[in-house]
Order: sequence, then C-alpha cells, then structure tokens
Amino acid sequence: MINTTGLIKWVFIIFCALVLAGFLFFRQLGSKSADMTETLGVTNGQLAAMPETPNAVSSQTDIASKYVAPLPMTGSVQQTKAKILECLQEMGHNSVLSQNDDYIHAVFVTPFMQYHDDVEFYIDTATHLVQFRSASRVGKSDFGANKARYETFKELYLPQ
Repeated sequence: MINTTGLIKWVFIIFCALVLAGFLFFRQLGSKSADMTETLGVTNGQLAAMPETPNAVSSQTDIASKYVAPLPMTGSVQQTKAKILECLQEMGHNSVLSQNDDYIHAVFVTPFMQYHDDVEFYIDTATHLVQFRSASRVGKSDFGANKARYETFKELYLPQ
C-alpha cells in the first residue's frame, strides 16, 4: 500500500523548492537590471530607439504597439519640467538620475522584484511637446507596465 501522506509531503516539499527557486531567479534578474545601462538621452531631438522586445513604449516610434502620444507642454520649459518632476514624485517608486534644461531621466523600481525601468522625458520646444519613453531593462514582457506607467503619468500631468 502506498503511503499517501508521505507522498503528499514530498510533493509539497518539491513544489515549495521550485517556487523558492523561481522567486530567487527572478529576484536575481531584478538585481541585475540595476546594473544594466544603455545609451539613453536625446540625440538630434530623438530619444533612444525602441528595443526589439515588446517591453517599452515611446512617443517617438513608428511601431504601433509601442506608440504613446506625446504630451503638451504646460507652459514654459521650466514650468513643464517642474510639473513632470511633481508628477514623478507623486507616482513614487522612482528616482531622477539626471536632468538638464529639456531632459529628465528617471528610474522606476518595481516594489517586489526590484526590476529597474528607465523613463525619459524630452521637452521639445520646437513642437511644444513632451516626448516620453519608458523601457524595461531586462526581460521580454512587462505585462503592460510601461504603458500603464505612461497612462498614470498622463493622468497626473494633464489638467482635469
């Protein structure tokens, strides 16, 4: 006769070990994303190109699935920049890594897995638009996190 209690116990132990291994793997992937960098910033009025993976959005791409609309400036460059920084602070889970007169680079860190996503804003005075780019540093899918981040930012940024 098979000891079902012992079998269930071993299945449970193996299941827990697999869950723990998966958690540790993804947690390590998140910590690796903290060290990764790519060429970011503005070159000839353009933010960095989109990666081949689907985990990014930009207002300066021709790829329909990754496109988000640029946002209007809220006044002068200084007023617009202040509004962007205010919205970033309200969103939380981010830190501004660099900024200059017309550019802001922030990094969002997911609370649980510690994934790092780069978010960039370019205040384009020629068009009076704020160009937006949000991209995950690791992985292929972000489960819509970058698009959702844009939508949250847009809600805070645009007057109601």
